[in-house]
Amino acid sequence: MWRQIGRLFIKFIGIVLPVFAALSLYCALFPMWYMDGEYAMYKQQKDYITGNGEYNRVLIMGDSRTKAGFIPDELSNDCYNLALGGTTPIEGYYALKEYLEYHPAPEYVVMAYAPMHYMDVDALWTRNIYFHVMNPEDAGELFLIAAEYEDCENILIEHYRLEYMMYRLYLPNKYCTALKNAGFVGRHAFNTDKYAQVTAQRGQSYFGLSNGSGDINGEAKESDFTASDIVTFYMQRLFDLCKESNIQVVVEQLPMNETSRSILTEDFKEHYRDYMYELAVANPTVRIFGDFYMYPNDYFGDADHLNPVGAQAYCQFMKERYPDIFN
Repeated sequence: MWRQIGRLFIKFIGIVLPVFAALSLYCALFPMWYMDGEYAMYKQQKDYITGNGEYNRVLIMGDSRTKAGFIPDELSNDCYNLALGGTTPIEGYYALKEYLEYHPAPEYVVMAYAPMHYMDVDALWTRNIYFHVMNPEDAGELFLIAAEYEDCENILIEHYRLEYMMYRLYLPNKYCTALKNAGFVGRHAFNTDKYAQVTAQRGQSYFGLSNGSGDINGEAKESDFTASDIVTFYMQRLFDLCKESNIQVVVEQLPMNETSRSILTEDFKEHYRDYMYELAVANPTVRIFGDFYMYPNDYFGDADHLNPVGAQAYCQFMKERYPDIFN
């Protein structure tokens, strides 16, 4: 009986392993066919960063609010938007470091992260690592640095080294949900169009497209602002990297809608302003705006992101505020 069980087991393995290997190979070779819609934006940026090395006088860095709100075509002819959804200064540091390996240093870097992205890391695994954007050596360095800090459970997840290897190998257990939802090939047309769109718009892309939103953003749901130590460490690394490359840095903020701004707690506002003030004192050559803007609800496509009308208004404001940068 045990021999029969052993033979059945061997046959089972002989069937399962080739299927498993074939799925992994498909996942590695054809991500544009099955990955969700934001993959195309990450892929496009990775290709651009490691691409032809063209010169941009101004780089925009930040998260999805920044990707939607800074329109290069509205700002200047030598500006490029390197923001990506869900990112923090951690991912920003590694993106800029890699960019400088392939491109001449810009004159200016304008970075804008939502306050919540100074508080915690929320999309490192679900986007950056999942989409294979961060280089393995950079991921290894990040894991080593994170081990020296507290409250890094969103970086050093349980069995993080094993988890990372499963992503690196495109194992189907990590991508089966995307494969199922896409029907294996159902997202190719969308991702191809999104890739072309982001390329044509020099890195910019909208998220919410409604004609207005009074929904509550992430910061308005928090009672207080507490900065992450490791995010602050990487923010300083960004400043230092720019200083070494003779890049002038501006730190800005995207507007909140009326609803969110009106219910933001006093503790949150005070402690965020204190944090920005401390960054400014420690980095006197960096131009830091350490407060909040508020725009009408009609300017938002969802709770967090400016719609086209709001983004154009914000870009006009940026041009007036920084005529030396955007011309």
